[in-house]
Amino acid sequence: MTEQPIYGETESTESKEDYKYYLPLYRASLCGDWEKAKKFLKKDNEASRAQITSLSQTALHIAIGSKNDNNAKFFIEKLVDSMTDDAFAIKDIFGETPLHYAARFANLDAAKILVTTNSNLPHILSNNGLYPIHLAAEYSYKYVDLVRYFFSVTKNPAPYTGRTGARLLHRLICSDLYDFATELVKRSPDLAKYSSHGSSPLALLAMKTFDTNRVSSSKPLSSPELEYIRDKEWKHQNAIKLAECLCEKLQSLSDKEINSIVGGSLLQASRFDNYKLVEIIVNKFPALIYYCNKNGKNILHLAVENRCTNVYNLVCQMSQHWHHLVTSIDSSNNTMLHLAGKFSDENKLNCTFGAALQMQEEVRWFEAVKQMLPPSYYERPNDKSKTAHQLFTEQHTNLKIQGEKWMKDTAGPCAIIAALLVTVAFAAAITFPAGGENALPKNGFFIAFAFSNTVSFSTSCISLFAFVSILTSRYTEEDFLRLLPKRLLWGLLTLYASVEAIMLSFGCALYFVLKDNEMAFYAAFVVAVVLPVLAFQHWRGPLTNHLVFVVRRKKTML
Repeated sequence: MTEQPIYGETESTESKEDYKYYLPLYRASLCGDWEKAKKFLKKDNEASRAQITSLSQTALHIAIGSKNDNNAKFFIEKLVDSMTDDAFAIKDIFGETPLHYAARFANLDAAKILVTTNSNLPHILSNNGLYPIHLAAEYSYKYVDLVRYFFSVTKNPAPYTGRTGARLLHRLICSDLYDFATELVKRSPDLAKYSSHGSSPLALLAMKTFDTNRVSSSKPLSSPELEYIRDKEWKHQNAIKLAECLCEKLQSLSDKEINSIVGGSLLQASRFDNYKLVEIIVNKFPALIYYCNKNGKNILHLAVENRCTNVYNLVCQMSQHWHHLVTSIDSSNNTMLHLAGKFSDENKLNCTFGAALQMQEEVRWFEAVKQMLPPSYYERPNDKSKTAHQLFTEQHTNLKIQGEKWMKDTAGPCAIIAALLVTVAFAAAITFPAGGENALPKNGFFIAFAFSNTVSFSTSCISLFAFVSILTSRYTEEDFLRLLPKRLLWGLLTLYASVEAIMLSFGCALYFVLKDNEMAFYAAFVVAVVLPVLAFQHWRGPLTNHLVFVVRRKKTML
């Protein structure tokens, strides 16, 4: 019988086939500790090219993907010096070389070190058929210098042509690297017609937003805000150049290919409210203005259905095409008004405050589209024998109920607060502050007290009437358009005014209590009046400003 060894005397069973053997090298590569790595490499000079993890990564893979600082750069330089030239092309389990890692993790220093040592590395494919430049465009898009460097060292035309080039162009557009994408299309014009991941470059560009959305403010912009605006404007201009370049390269295609590639992109741009791309495509391909999808919907149909106001306004300015587009119907006999009556997507509605104002937006849009159609289309039924108004009522029933609940939930507590303010203001009006009735009229603080208390009483009464009228409203569809938002606006504004006025009257009353201690009065006045007023000015903004905007908005979009 063989005697079993004692635990403490067991010999190490670790071998080079066991990843635990390379654990010291792995840890050293992970933290960039060259001294520890050098000790291990002296013991095993083949370890620098060994695959030391279950993902078949070498120490160079680990070092490049872990850190990107001077310490890591020093470690990579020393590790590269200890390796042979063919070791730099060793791939991990996904077929990616260390240069793929440098592109993925935006390690420009490592990329320069590797390419200087082996200039063929940029032309090695991974198992997914991707070159390092593909990973740089997809993952390191924020580091323009890195992307530019990979374009400069990737000399082989293979990454820029055919399906591989189409995949690169797709990643450049997704990463908003429009200037690089334009240069790529100029270098390989055929890429304009190739699809990647089911989308052509023009269709992918159609899902982008070209609008710079300039910041309008009376305050001076800070340096980060200016840089942000400049960056958006730069992307905006480059996106336009790319769109024009793609359209120019596609003009030589057959009518069938143009309809398939450009026509589909035009409809996509309409659906995403990319009005600038719609304008570019229509100018380059005027015949596509009437292009329809399989459901018979043209660009105006899609703009109305998806609440795309920018495309809608653009098409409205095309007088020579306007009549035909407005009066056209889709394959289900839906007019443009039927499409306006459909309930829009969640992402289009969540931009407003509350269900009631969402309902207001829906009614406003329906009425705006209605004004652009001839009256004969108002009662025209579709294939399901429903008029546009019937379709609107049916699809907005739940939103209408939610809007009524939101209005009542908002008006109810506000009405209670307004009633309390009426009570407080009335009580203050018949109660003189300390100091005696005969002495008060001679003092300016009493006049301010009386005036502010009167303002508080009157505005709280107006606010109470506004909120009560909301609670007792009929809640028809037309009420949501102007009546209910206007009453809510008046109720909130007068409620704010009442609160601020009653705080001012309270501050004036403090004078008669603390008139013998001037410093205490001013301190109490600031704490009791000034600070709350400033808080109101800061907090009341979003909802009130939005209400002012929607109440004043015109019924039409023109």
